[in-house]
Amino acid sequence: MAFAVGCVMADAARQGLRHGRAEDRRRGLLATNLFNIFFFSWIPVYFLMNYFGWETAHMAWHADSIAAYPFYLPIFLVVFFASGNLGFLLGAALVQRGAARANRGVYLGILGAGAIWIFGQADRTFRLGTYSEWRAGTAPWLHEDPVFVSMSIAATLVFCSGLAAFTLWLARPADPDPPARVP
Repeated sequence: MAFAVGCVMADAARQGLRHGRAEDRRRGLLATNLFNIFFFSWIPVYFLMNYFGWETAHMAWHADSIAAYPFYLPIFLVVFFASGNLGFLLGAALVQRGAARANRGVYLGILGAGAIWIFGQADRTFRLGTYSEWRAGTAPWLHEDPVFVSMSIAATLVFCSGLAAFTLWLARPADPDPPARVP
């Protein structure tokens, strides 16, 4: 998803990126990283810390909490931010080559694959609890935990409002002809 967000940021910045200036690329990378820091990265971290089984879809991580995997969170964060930046760089390259539709195809494809992943295995993705609870068939449904529901709503509102704000900011092109500095 971080890769898709990077592509969305490049799409929003397409008007400036078409000029091919380094300032526009830096502005887009700055927006991508600021968005990921303040509006996105804390969301999966919160759910990893508090709902580890759900966040990992009760797959290969069989321990009851992230504490059993001391390198999971640092590696996750490095991969998260690298993915966001690579998504922006790919999106920017596609936009500069006049392939904005291909960039949209990348992030819409990622969103579609994510939806298929979530709804295609609802028995895993709609259940909370630990891996052991999931295996035993006693993991609660996600709607049964009011804290989870509240945090999901709050995270969605923060994510969507931040994404809207940053894409609107990037959609306004930077000053194409900045005034000359007076010494």
